Amino acid sequence: MIRHATIQDFDRIMEMMIDFANQSPYYAHHNPIYNDEYVRRLLCEFIKAGVILVGEIDGKIQGMLIAGITPDVWLPNVRTMKEVAWWVDPEHRYSTLGYRLLKEYVKCGETMVDRGVIDGFTLTNMEISPELDLEKRGWTKIESNFLYEGV
Repeated sequence: MIRHATIQDFDRIMEMMIDFANQSPYYAHHNPIYNDEYVRRLLCEFIKAGVILVGEIDGKIQGMLIAGITPDVWLPNVRTMKEVAWWVDPEHRYSTLGYRLLKEYVKCGETMVDRGVIDGFTLTNMEISPELDLEKRGWTKIESNFLYEGV
């Protein structure tokens, strides 16, 4: 089941955020030490201005997708919802859970665009993410990020 997260889900979401950070190809994210109060307030902000979706299997949260709405740096009237975390526990990665989270994210994004809340919404794929044919699913690649690690 895919649903919108509530405050009662924050402990589980924070557990998954630690796993998410430890899987990042950016080693500075590994072994995170979170400020509990800060993260809980941030999650509340994502619920108010964005979306937090959770995916349950057998009544337990096994995945999440978090996105926040931000104004463009140069054009503050342009508001974009940006996915900041998309995670499925390893034992459920080959199920439909990740796709169902993405499908619900698209539905939420389209509704927000239709209502004039946002101008568009984005998805970020890390290099370690499974290969998805996002263009086939209606997405357009607009940029890539690179981390300098020296020559």
